[in-house]
Amino acid sequence: MASTKIVAEYAKSNRSSCKKCTKSISANTLRLGLVSRDGRGFDMTKWHHLNCFPIDSEPIVSVDAIDGFTSLKSSDQEELKKLTDGCDRLPKEDSDGEKEGDDGSDEKKEGDEGSNEKSLKELKDRKSDEAGPDELEESDSKKLKILAEYAKSNRSSCKKCTNTISANTLRLALVSRERGFNMIKWHHLNCFPIESHPIISVDEINGFSSLKSSDQEAVKKLMAGCDGLPKEECDGEKEGVEGSDEKSLKEFILRKSDEAGLDELEKSNSKKLKVCKEDEAARDEHKESKSKKLKIVAEYAKSNRSSCKKCTKTISANTLRLGLVSRDSRGFDMTKWHHLNCFPTDSQPIVSVDEINGFSSLKSSDQEALKKLTAGCDGLPKEGCDGQEDGVEGSDEKSLKEFKEAELEIAFSVSDTKNNYKEATLFPKWKAFQTVIFLERDEGLHDSAKIAAFDFDGCLANTSVRRVGPDAWSLMYSSIPEKLKSLYEDGYKLVIFTNESNIERWKNKRQVAVDSKIGRLNNFINHVKVPIQVFIACGLGKTDGQTEDPFRKPKPGMWRLMEQQFNSGIAIDMDQSFYVGDAAGRKNDHSDADIRFAQLFPCAECRTSIT
Repeated sequence: MASTKIVAEYAKSNRSSCKKCTKSISANTLRLGLVSRDGRGFDMTKWHHLNCFPIDSEPIVSVDAIDGFTSLKSSDQEELKKLTDGCDRLPKEDSDGEKEGDDGSDEKKEGDEGSNEKSLKELKDRKSDEAGPDELEESDSKKLKILAEYAKSNRSSCKKCTNTISANTLRLALVSRERGFNMIKWHHLNCFPIESHPIISVDEINGFSSLKSSDQEAVKKLMAGCDGLPKEECDGEKEGVEGSDEKSLKEFILRKSDEAGLDELEKSNSKKLKVCKEDEAARDEHKESKSKKLKIVAEYAKSNRSSCKKCTKTISANTLRLGLVSRDSRGFDMTKWHHLNCFPTDSQPIVSVDEINGFSSLKSSDQEALKKLTAGCDGLPKEGCDGQEDGVEGSDEKSLKEFKEAELEIAFSVSDTKNNYKEATLFPKWKAFQTVIFLERDEGLHDSAKIAAFDFDGCLANTSVRRVGPDAWSLMYSSIPEKLKSLYEDGYKLVIFTNESNIERWKNKRQVAVDSKIGRLNNFINHVKVPIQVFIACGLGKTDGQTEDPFRKPKPGMWRLMEQQFNSGIAIDMDQSFYVGDAAGRKNDHSDADIRFAQLFPCAECRTSIT
C-alpha cells in the first residue's frame, strides 16, 4: 500500500466510527484511516481504532508510510512503531515475552504479514474470536464467512424471515466480499441456511468461543442438521440433512418447505436435484403450490416511509402491514406492502395463518383480524362468518356493518336542536342535537374541502378525570396555537371531535359536567385565537343490554354530521384532510377509539396522526 493511503490523526469529534468494531471513535483519540479513491475520483477514508487496524491485511512497512505520523504525541508514535512491528494484534505473552517482532526477527514478521501459511493459520486461529470480518483473508473465505455474536441492538433483521433480531440475542452471519467490502447477512439461529452453508466444525465460526455454553450447544446441534427437525428425525439417521440420497433429499425439501424459502432451497440443492429429472419436476410442482404461502409477510411498519401498493397511501409507523414478496431478475426479494384492508385476498388467497411469515409475533387483536381475513370475511360483518354481529374489537379491520353506518344519511333539522342537553343548560352559541352538543358557527370560521380534525383531551389539552372545572386544563404542547393558526391560514377548517360520557352518566351532576367540558373548550378556543368547529359526543359506549351510541367515537356519527350538515355542502377532499388523536390502543392508552374512528374511512386511515 502506498504511503499516502494510511493516515493517522486525532478524531475531531465523536461522529466517526471504527470500520472493524463499529463503535464510536471518541473525540481527540488516535485513529488510523485507510484511504482509497472511488469511481468518482473522491477519497474515501475508513477509520479504525489503533488496536482495530487490520495490520495483517494492510501491513505498514514503516512509520514513514503513515501520513500525519510526525504530528502525533511521542507516546502515540511509539504505539504506532510497535504496530508496524506486528505486535499490536498479538496477545501480550507473544509480544512481551521473547519480543520476536520487536527485535526484527524475520520469522515472526513473516507470520504477521501473511507470507508464511503456517504461521498465518496459527495467528488467525488464535485471533479468530476477536477479529472482525474485514480482516479475513480471501484464501480462507469459506472458513471465515460465518460469524456468531449477540446482537448489539434491535436494528438488524433476519435475512430469511425478515423479522427483527432482538438485542442481546444470538445471531449468525454469512459474510461475503463484494467490491472490496464485506457484506454481512444476519440470521436467527433457526433461520440460518445450514443446508446450503454446512458447518463442518465450530472452528469455522468466528466468535464461537465467546458464546454462552447453552448457545454453543445450540450451534453444535445446528451443525448436526437438527435445528429445524423434530427430535425423532434428528436422532435417527439424519438422512434429510445430508441429502446424499435423492429420495431423502426430496423428502427433506417437502419437510422443510414451510420454514425455508423455496428460492433458497432451490439454489442450495439445484446441483443435487438436476441428477434426477423426476425430482426436479416434483420440486417445480411443489414450488408452484407453495409459493403463495411463502410470499406473505406480516409485521408492524418500522417508519412512515412505506406506502400501500393498492391505495398508494402512506402506511403509518407501528401499524400492521402485509407484504407480498417476489424475487426479481437480480435475485433480490421485492416486497409490496399493503394495509390490512387493502391486501388483495381475491388474487392472493390465504388458506391459513401458517402461511403468513411473522404471524406469531403480532398482537392478539391483529392475529384475530388476520384469521378473519384468511376466512374471506375481512369486508363482511361477523354474522357472515361466525354468527356474531359486531366487528373485531381493537383491530384495524373494518366491517361492512360499520362502513354502512358511516355512509348513512343523518336526518338533521334545525328544529331538532335545543339550548339544553336534557336538564342541563348550555352556554351561548352551543346547541344539542340528539346525543351531540355542538358549537354554532363562530365568527371567522370558514368551511373548506380541507379538514384538520383533532381530539381534545390528551391531544390538544392536558386534562384529568380527577379534576373538574372550566379552568382545569393546560396546553398539551406550547406549539399548538401557532400550528393551528398556520393550518387556518392555509385554508383548513379546524374541527374538534371529542367524547364526554360524563355528561350522560352524571345524572345528578349533569350541569357540572356540561359546564366543565364546554368551559374548557371555550377557554381553549379563546387562548389559541382561531375559530374552531366543535362536536361533543355525550352518549355511552357498549354496556350490558345497550348498543353503542352512533355519535361516540369510534362510531362515525360526528364526522357524518359535520360533513353533511355543517360544511355548506362542500365535498371533503380526504387526500388533503387528516385527523389527530391520542387513543391508539397502545399499552398506556385508555382505548383505541381515535385510530378506529379514522380507520372507518378508507381514504382517512392513512392520514391519522397519533400524539
